Amino acid sequence: ILQKWGAGCHFYGLGEDESIDELQRTLESGERILSLFCELPSNPLLKSPNLKRLRSLADKYKFMIVVDETIGNFCNVDALSWADVVVSSLTKIFSGDSNVMGGSMVLNPKSAFYKPLKDVLAEDYEDLIWSEDAIFLERNSRTFKERSKTVNENTEALCDLLINHEKVHKIFYPKFTCRENYDAVKLKTADAGYGGLFSMLLKDEKSAAQFYDNLHCAKGPSLGTNFTLVSPYTILAHYTELDWAAEFGVHRHLIRVSVGLEDREKLLSMFKAALDAVE
Repeated sequence: ILQKWGAGCHFYGLGEDESIDELQRTLESGERILSLFCELPSNPLLKSPNLKRLRSLADKYKFMIVVDETIGNFCNVDALSWADVVVSSLTKIFSGDSNVMGGSMVLNPKSAFYKPLKDVLAEDYEDLIWSEDAIFLERNSRTFKERSKTVNENTEALCDLLINHEKVHKIFYPKFTCRENYDAVKLKTADAGYGGLFSMLLKDEKSAAQFYDNLHCAKGPSLGTNFTLVSPYTILAHYTELDWAAEFGVHRHLIRVSVGLEDREKLLSMFKAALDAVE
């Protein structure tokens, strides 16, 4: 979106230390940026950026850090200690019931940008949320913490099973992907975990199709639902740019899984059965 309609941007699609090295070289060359946008963790490869290093660069070169913590969610990660702005989709696990849409933006009161951002919002912000949407969001969110804990545990059990399965080529999940960066901002609470989203690769497209077709759960493009929801992510999100997406590790037969609140043993059995169907 920023590349198409913004004032100009650099896209660091790999999102790891090499990308920060590149950013640092750009800044050291004298170029300045207004802000840096990142996800914690990223969608769909579940990579977590080195927020401590980014914070150091932001303080030195005076730019904002905006973190989308939708996938990590604030029951699991502390983004606000490192970001100037934290945004989140309230449509996802905050709600869970898939019957309302919303989003949030939180300004860090300790940020050097807090006052100018607050002044702009005070002048331009329009409170357009529909009353019934607000009612549904509040009602659904009452069980957010409990649901987050269950989803964390279900997802970790599932990924622990899949990571060692002979028919699974790779699992993308914060416990196994850029874990050091995720753990650096993971909350030190008993219920904090690695979130409810992961992606997986099988050996080829045929295997992926067999697995997907034999996985008996809801199929669709969203995430953070109270029920398990699976999608052929790359085909849906990057159909017209498959080769471009592959340059950043998002392969065309990647399958993204948003884990729900189902009974854990039933979930494990469902995924085992789908893998058994792969020739």
